[in-house]
Amino acid sequence: MRSSAKLCAMNQDIKQCFSSAGLNLNTSTGEVSNTNQKLRLSPVNSRVLNVLLKNAEKAVSRQQLFDQVWPNQVISDDALTRSISDLRSQLKNMTSTEPLIETIPKVGYRWMPAIESNHIKAATSAESKASFWSQNLKPMLLALAILLMLTWGLLGWLFFLSKPSATPIIILPTQHNHTINATNQNTDVTTCLKQAVMVQDNMQYLSAFALESHIGSPFPYYSHEFGVRWFIESQIIQKQDKNHLLLNLIDARTAMVIYSQQFSFKPNKEFKTHCEKFIAFVAEL
Repeated sequence: MRSSAKLCAMNQDIKQCFSSAGLNLNTSTGEVSNTNQKLRLSPVNSRVLNVLLKNAEKAVSRQQLFDQVWPNQVISDDALTRSISDLRSQLKNMTSTEPLIETIPKVGYRWMPAIESNHIKAATSAESKASFWSQNLKPMLLALAILLMLTWGLLGWLFFLSKPSATPIIILPTQHNHTINATNQNTDVTTCLKQAVMVQDNMQYLSAFALESHIGSPFPYYSHEFGVRWFIESQIIQKQDKNHLLLNLIDARTAMVIYSQQFSFKPNKEFKTHCEKFIAFVAEL
C-alpha cells in the first residue's frame, strides 16, 4: 500500500493538451484522437497520463504518480498497475509507435515518445474562443441589436403619439350692432377667420353642424367632448359713424376673454388681413 505525502494542484495539472506519437491528447477532457479515431479516457487514467506526458522521456516514480493522481489518499499498487495497463491497451490501437509507456523496474514509468509541439493547446484555445463567441457573445449581441431596434421603434411610436395634434377651435358667428350690410359682413369675417385657420398646421375649426348640434351654453361642453381649447368671437361695431371689427379669444374651459384686438375698417372692406394676423397670434400660443 502506498500513501501520499504531497498535495498537488490537480486543476492545473489536468488542464493540458499534448501532441505525441501521432496522437492529440487532451488530458483535461480525457479525449485522445488521431486522424480517424477518437476515444475518451476515464478521469483516473487521464490524470495518470497527464503526469507521464508532463514528464515525457523522463522516469516518473510510482510515488510521484500516487502523490499527484491520488493526493492524500491510500491507494494500492494494483490501482496504478491497472491504470497503466488500461492506457497501454487503449492507446495501442490508435498509434503505431511502440512502446508508449515503458516500465522502469523498481522506479516507475516513462512516456517514451517525444512531445511534438504544443499546437494542440493553441488550437484548443482558439476553438474555445470561437465556441465562447458562438455560444455566448454572438447571441448576446444579437439580442442587444434586437433590443435596440425595439427601443427605437418604441421611441418612434411614442414620439408619434406625443406629437401635438391640431388644436380644435370654434369660430362663433359674427355679432353686430347695426343692420347695414350685416349679412355680407358677417359672412366675410367668418370666412376670413376659417381660411386663416386652415393654413395653420396646428389648428382646425369645428364644423358649424357640430356647433349647432348642441343646445345651451357651449362652455365647457366642447372642451370636454371635442378637446376645444379656444373660441373665437367676432363683432362688428359702429361708433361715431366708423366701423370697427372686434376679435376676442375665449378660453373654452373658463369662457373668459384672454385676448382681444379691435380694428377699424371702411364699409365693404375685406377683413382678410386682420383675421390672418389675429389667427397667426393665436397659433403661437
